[in-house]
Amino acid sequence: MAVSSVGGSSASSLYGSRNVLSGLASGMDTEAMIENMVMGTKNKITAQQQKQQKLLWKQEAYRSISDQLVQLSTKYTSYTSSTNLMSANFFKPSIITTAGKYKDLISASGSTTSDIVIQRVSQLAKSETITFSGLSGIDNTQSIDASKGVDLKGDVNVSNLAGKQLSFKYGNKSFSITFDSDREYKSVEDVADEINRQLSNASVSLSDGTSIKMDSKVKAEVVDGKISFQFTNSSETNTLELLGSSSQEVLTALHLSGGSKLTATDKIESSSAVEATDLATSKPAGEVLAGSSMKFTFNGTTATITMPEKDSAEYKAIFESSDPNSAMQNYLQTQLDQAFGYGRVTVSNTASDGTFQPSFSVKGDSDTLSIDSGTLHVVGKGGIFGIDRGASNRVNTSKTLGDLYGTDSIEQDGKKITIIKGMTAITGPDGKIKTDESGNALYSFEINGVKIGEFSANDSISTLTSAINSKPEAGVKLSYSKTSNQFVFSSTHGGTGGRVSISETTSDGADNLAARLFGTVEYSDDGSTAKIQRLDKQGQYVDSASSTRIQGQDAKMTALINGVERELTSGTNAFNIDGFTVTASGTFDAAAENDSGVSFSAKVDSDKIVDAIKSFVEDYNKVLSEINEQYSTQPDYNKSYEPLTEDQKADMSDKEIEAFETKAKQGLLFNDSDLGSLSSSLRFLFSGSDLSKIGINVSTNYSDKGKITLDETKLRSILETDPDAVASAFSDPMEQKQVTNADGTTTWVDDTSSGGAISRLKVQLDKYAGTTGATKGILIEKAGSQYSPLSLLNNTIQNQLEDITDMIDTLTDKLNDQIDTYTAKFSRLEVLISQMNSQSSYLASLGGSGY
Repeated sequence: MAVSSVGGSSASSLYGSRNVLSGLASGMDTEAMIENMVMGTKNKITAQQQKQQKLLWKQEAYRSISDQLVQLSTKYTSYTSSTNLMSANFFKPSIITTAGKYKDLISASGSTTSDIVIQRVSQLAKSETITFSGLSGIDNTQSIDASKGVDLKGDVNVSNLAGKQLSFKYGNKSFSITFDSDREYKSVEDVADEINRQLSNASVSLSDGTSIKMDSKVKAEVVDGKISFQFTNSSETNTLELLGSSSQEVLTALHLSGGSKLTATDKIESSSAVEATDLATSKPAGEVLAGSSMKFTFNGTTATITMPEKDSAEYKAIFESSDPNSAMQNYLQTQLDQAFGYGRVTVSNTASDGTFQPSFSVKGDSDTLSIDSGTLHVVGKGGIFGIDRGASNRVNTSKTLGDLYGTDSIEQDGKKITIIKGMTAITGPDGKIKTDESGNALYSFEINGVKIGEFSANDSISTLTSAINSKPEAGVKLSYSKTSNQFVFSSTHGGTGGRVSISETTSDGADNLAARLFGTVEYSDDGSTAKIQRLDKQGQYVDSASSTRIQGQDAKMTALINGVERELTSGTNAFNIDGFTVTASGTFDAAAENDSGVSFSAKVDSDKIVDAIKSFVEDYNKVLSEINEQYSTQPDYNKSYEPLTEDQKADMSDKEIEAFETKAKQGLLFNDSDLGSLSSSLRFLFSGSDLSKIGINVSTNYSDKGKITLDETKLRSILETDPDAVASAFSDPMEQKQVTNADGTTTWVDDTSSGGAISRLKVQLDKYAGTTGATKGILIEKAGSQYSPLSLLNNTIQNQLEDITDMIDTLTDKLNDQIDTYTAKFSRLEVLISQMNSQSSYLASLGGSGY
């Protein structure tokens, strides 16, 4: 299909939104006449658009070749590549084998010219390790104990707040807070404190994309026994609305009304004082427990224990029994036996006042048990048994310090500060407690004299662990073993150089939270001894029997190095001997066993090398094939394949368009001088090289145009007998030769006929596809490349495209001016003809009236 233009616009598209009087008076097709009058300019635009499209296709063709050349260079000549065939090290022996009676205790890697024999490993390295049993000041028993006893035939108080929500709207942004089910709400002050704590967790997104914490905008206070909400800034312009979608139980308990608003004139406040009796509802214990559940995890196995449904036979057997406590204990024991096996978890009643206060205990020291979750009002600190969610006979590292140790509130400068019970916060020079933005007291944490950070009651043990492990300068790592209930501090400095020093106070004089949580570790000057202490119940640091130390120890090895015996020490079990890394996994004394010791031999990794060379041959032949195809493929001279216009594409199917454009792109780089030079350079690049000696030959078939072939069997044979020959054939650097310049001076340059195959190839890759330096490779300079981003905007074809774009813009402006001029003239003509027709009709009517 021959195409003569890109334009081909219809009259309607030509005029756009112009109002044209199309021959209403004259009867002429003015649109068609104007279109013919501007056809010359339209054809010029079409010609430029075709030229532009051809250049884009040409640019794409160049980049396809240059991209492959860059990839070839990156894969086989880059120092960061794992298949760098230009590096002699790639071909060096890398498979190390050991010999001797104790060879299984020694491994090695690397290479060296030294003769090495390992005679003795007298000891392996150990890292300095301090282990603490649980956390200081927290009982870690073999059981989980309820903190409350329940009269199973009586009533219990059920929180009206735990697990429930209050919903708000700040401005036009909605948010909710949820009352923690692991908290007891005994007073209105507890409620206000929890609301403020949850406001610090709630946030809204503003229109500018930023996010704000709601405690920075609003706070809850207790005024005359009422819950009152106040803005933190008296000039606040937004409105805070308490939504009616809040839990009705909460609104009722706090005497609040949905729809209440906090503004400059309105306020949100309880309608009357909130009493302790408002915060809980009395219900029969059986009604609360009926159908409830608790999720237990024992040694990694999880099971849900469900209480019997109300009025079921099992329910009546408990709650209508003369001894409901024993019946409940037996029921729970049966459920746990069926879940985990008989006797694994034992249920007992620890109450002495006739109530049921369960305790869940395990047998073994390594057994772990936790109550992960359960029905609201049953599990949770505010539940009827007072068992925390996540309660465990081990430390729950996800719980906050406040959860683990408890919190108190104190007043400072008229503001409430949350402190951790039994711990001393940081105080400034003015004697005031340092706090975070939410009013939580801060505590300093330091190990090995390095400050890890400042933490509050809201930080968990997991947070502390992450902070320690992300502070490399502290030189320690912390881990927790749930099975053994042990916190393990290990020095990251191997051998005798490691320390886990924890002082009672930090370097800036504050009490050390690390010492309070775990204990103190004080070393002797030479590090041979370490004193470990923990707090007793009186708050005094005393020697700890439950904490242990593994003293850091260097590994020691005796080796014959080039016949000379050397004693070596290392903080790890790896020894670097003249670039050769030897790693010990056990101790031995070869001399005592009349053994010659562990010796080493090395060979090349033939599979790795052969795979890389096979890949190179495939990649090289692929790019060579495309270069030659682009260079030798002629355009279709029988037809003129110009880029299609949008109108022409509208009349064709997708397959027809694809087939046409394939023809149009054919031969774009035919007989290109740069591709011709590149093709010629690559065709004869490896002729006369040493590749033929190792099984790689240049094809003698003219149509292959320089492709190479691989004899894998021959290559493997050479690798086994003479690996240096393979390395030389690929990676030898080019020699230098002296040339005489035009002015008579001499210069030393690379002799491109010498050197290994990859060294020769690298010259051509840089010449045609170099991506660095002021002047890039020939193809990059011509068409740009994704591998050289700046070249995408600065290359020969791109500059030509920009010139054409300017030309199209100029011609388009000219076309619009012509259309406007002709449109105005024809419109004026239509008006004049219309006026003449009107006058003629009028005169004709006058002449007719005289007869």
